[in-house]
Amino acid sequence: MRSFHFLSQTDSPSGTPTPADGTGSQHRCDRCRQRGIEDRCFYHPAPLTKPRNEHPDETPNEARTGESRPLKRKRPSTQRQKLPNTGRDGAFPPKTPDEDVLADAVAADTYSPGYLGPGSYALLLPQDDGSESRQQREASVTSDIPEHELTHQYTLKKAMRREVVTSILSVFRHYAAIQELVLWYNASNEAGVVPAQIQVDAINSIAPFVEKHNLRRVAPSPQLVDQIMENSRKPLCVTKITNPQDLHKACSGDNLRLEMIGFLLATAGRSLAFGFSTDTFAGPENRGLRARFVDELLSASTQCITITSLIATVNDVTVWMYYENYLFTTMVCGYSGPPSWRRINELATQIYALGMHKESASTSLPTWLTETRRRVFCSSYNQDKSISTFLGRPIRISKRHTDVPLPLDLRDEELTSSDPSVLESAIASLDSNGWNTKSQHLRASWIRLRHIASRLREEILDYSLTPLTSSVSDALLDISSRIHSSWSSIPPHMQYFPNCWKDSTYSPTVCLMLVIIHLTHWYNEFMIRKLLSSSTPLTSNTAMLRVSIDLLSNVLALGAIRDRTYDIHRDLLNCILLFGVPSASVLATALKQQVKQGGVPFPAGISRAEIIRMLSVLIAHLDAATHLENSGARAGEANYNLCRKASRIFTRVIDQVLDPVQNEITPSNSEGLDDMGLDLGRLGGIESEMGLDFFGVPGGLEGFGFEGGGLEGLLGVGVGVGTGGAGLGEEGAGLDGGVVDWGGLGQWTL
Repeated sequence: MRSFHFLSQTDSPSGTPTPADGTGSQHRCDRCRQRGIEDRCFYHPAPLTKPRNEHPDETPNEARTGESRPLKRKRPSTQRQKLPNTGRDGAFPPKTPDEDVLADAVAADTYSPGYLGPGSYALLLPQDDGSESRQQREASVTSDIPEHELTHQYTLKKAMRREVVTSILSVFRHYAAIQELVLWYNASNEAGVVPAQIQVDAINSIAPFVEKHNLRRVAPSPQLVDQIMENSRKPLCVTKITNPQDLHKACSGDNLRLEMIGFLLATAGRSLAFGFSTDTFAGPENRGLRARFVDELLSASTQCITITSLIATVNDVTVWMYYENYLFTTMVCGYSGPPSWRRINELATQIYALGMHKESASTSLPTWLTETRRRVFCSSYNQDKSISTFLGRPIRISKRHTDVPLPLDLRDEELTSSDPSVLESAIASLDSNGWNTKSQHLRASWIRLRHIASRLREEILDYSLTPLTSSVSDALLDISSRIHSSWSSIPPHMQYFPNCWKDSTYSPTVCLMLVIIHLTHWYNEFMIRKLLSSSTPLTSNTAMLRVSIDLLSNVLALGAIRDRTYDIHRDLLNCILLFGVPSASVLATALKQQVKQGGVPFPAGISRAEIIRMLSVLIAHLDAATHLENSGARAGEANYNLCRKASRIFTRVIDQVLDPVQNEITPSNSEGLDDMGLDLGRLGGIESEMGLDFFGVPGGLEGFGFEGGGLEGLLGVGVGVGTGGAGLGEEGAGLDGGVVDWGGLGQWTL
């Protein structure tokens, strides 16, 4: 125990100061020295004073004080008032004068509320004067003048944001490949949304920037990373840009922004995933580089979304980035992948925040921007209906909350011309419904057709979970009538016909788009007939069987395309999964019901042999897709399991139909079908086995409407119909060596 003594006038302190204890000079008194306990002697220089306790939670015995008697504990409230602002446990040091403001505070612009619609708080607040109209207040971007910064910090620290942006900019070591991919996409793509010239100008203007900072050879510098983040943090007002050819100057080059980077990288990734291969990825020795580069592009584009959501305000380029990233995500992760659902939700959020859904609230916009917004919104609307139908989830964008009309049927060159008279003349030449009068197949044409089908799709979805009453049946039949009438109102040159492949005036790319539009539109009829089919046996449901045959035969027509300048594998597989498998499910179930009913014939015009042939071709395509590099259905890819499962189920159905005695279902011989959970009497048996709701498989996905400067057929690579096909041509299993014109077989006359 340490001995405490208070030095009297007769005691003479000795020793030297020892500041290690932190209590001042420490001396040894003569009394302790004489007693031999000087090592326990403690000299108190001011015995009548009490030192301040720097650790209020410690007891007097725990604190290193040195009082001769315990201190009285002070009241907590009194003691806290005397403490510096260091936190209860002293973990937070006192702020220096330079730290009066949070070091990484969120800029107020980032939390700008964006579009404020009817019923918002901004309209309910009293106005200072009546000079501002209601419409202007609805379209206001903010309700108050923002402060410089908020009182909280970013969720990702500045060092983390810098690290992410450094990773994004590192992708430009492949700038040459990225540029080539983007340019090819815009030169060859039939289903693009943003005018091609805007992307071309943006990617080309980045070239001097990449060379200036030597991004192809060295990592981006911290100064460059900070510059990009600062560019992205500044609000971008696209509405003030009257000439679309000036847009790239505001968000690329030295003004490069993360949203433009994410937009371009997603486009390049889609181009690569669709089959376009630059010299970088040519040759068998580089076989694995393509997949690695696709992953890197998707990662970088998604990282752009992450950072811009933290530091930037929404603008038109932001919406473009979210749209392209969504399409890219669905290609890599599949429509059922959680990332795809998150992206479509984020896309809808950005559209609403920008006010793109409320065109009447956007005043004084340049014509090019108005038309571009219409294209982007209608395409996003179409995508929302597709994935919501596929997953059986609520839609995020409803036509009841929008007033956006169809985009005008204009060429991209007319829309982005620097001469206003060119655009004015083009608009004046359109017909009363906004269609071009020159029988041209334009990017805007496909968007218009898909949007017409998607608006009908939304009405059908409203009844998908409603009990089938007489009123619901009447409503569905009314929609069916409008499906037919809307198709009749489409210009003739936009309607698919089976012999278009032989018409020299139609390029293979246009024929492919016509097929996709046809499938998209009439899949709505398929959905209606399935909703109405509960009261009619499938084997006698003529309307259901005919629309199913029509869909499947037109899907299989894509397998006979002979143009090899474009890789059609992914387009074909998407059509198979989205239209072919649902319709084949109905036809396979009809065959099984026919076997169960003792061979009752189908209605007139429905060929049992034709159905079996088409199912056989479909099985061949599904099997081949799991081995093709660019199909998106190889092992480990998004659609692999679905293709394998669908092929296995349809194969068992064909085996049972062709050899019913050997495959007869009995208590002792039912393993082949019982483990699939198939119910011969139930229409949804095959659907349940594949874990899908084929009522909900979407149609009209811009994501697979990708057309290049031609189409590479599947003949000779294991999946085509005809010579060299997947066991279906001269080397095949039973069909003749000629090309089967599936488009002409069982065509549903509408």
